Amino acid sequence: MLIHEAFNETLKRYRIGGRALAQAAAVSESLVSHFRHGKTGVTDQMLDKLLQGMQEIAPGSRKYFCSLIAGEPAGVSTVEKVIEAISEEEIPELLMAIARRWKATDNKVLQAI
Repeated sequence: MLIHEAFNETLKRYRIGGRALAQAAAVSESLVSHFRHGKTGVTDQMLDKLLQGMQEIAPGSRKYFCSLIAGEPAGVSTVEKVIEAISEEEIPELLMAIARRWKATDNKVLQAI
């Protein structure tokens, strides 16, 4: 995957608008647009500014971008893999196990909200 393709894919995945990124990175909107569509390249320093701005808007986006460049897309957790692997018949059992675990934690997560 080319750098501008990974950049554009990351912007789409994290729903980062060109205007918002341009403001966060202190660059022009046209630079963001031209780079994301492969019409122009950017310097290392400019790419760093764009990635910093991206990360500021959507934490985790820089890591995702880097994983695309490395050819190792991030994003699927172990929990998601387990859920995808279970059968329909096992879903109620999984939900009950989650409920038991949640009850055992005294619902501290909900109290914090």
